[in-house]
Amino acid sequence: MPTGLKPTSSQIAVSFELVSSPNAFTQKRIDLQLNALDNEVFVVTGVKMDLTAPQSNLTGVAQNLSPSTFAALTAQPSTTMPNLSEANCFATASQQTRILEEVQAGGGYAVAFGFQENAVDTPHSMEYLAIIATPNFYVSGDGDDNVNSTQVRGKLYGYRAQASSSIYASLVQSELLSS
Repeated sequence: MPTGLKPTSSQIAVSFELVSSPNAFTQKRIDLQLNALDNEVFVVTGVKMDLTAPQSNLTGVAQNLSPSTFAALTAQPSTTMPNLSEANCFATASQQTRILEEVQAGGGYAVAFGFQENAVDTPHSMEYLAIIATPNFYVSGDGDDNVNSTQVRGKLYGYRAQASSSIYASLVQSELLSS
């Protein structure tokens, strides 16, 4: 338990989903329904994100095409695809398919390899991933070289906690200033 916080709930799973147009950055606000009058915060203990596999139209594909899908969770909104180097970003995931086309005398064929990365594993020595002090979090999605929409589905795990006035003010200020 983080110092200065008193749990007010047991573990909660908050579901989320985002669907965006192909190759377009999209962000969606997810309401945590925190009570600011009681200095309530959300302590994130885990994240699970599933992404749709990137798809590309292989007709006339250029060599070394890499369709990709990306997702991130942040405490504050962003105008570009967030990454873990940003203070407000606490989880990311990506999928990439590497397509290599080899042209034969009678035509061509493509060989594809898929890769998936999730940067949402909580180290065993950590009690939590993040503390969200404002009443929302944001799920972001984007894609490159896709013909299909980017879909992100997942769950945010954690619990509600009450902070003292000074700690709550510090958490809110830190969260808002780091965006």
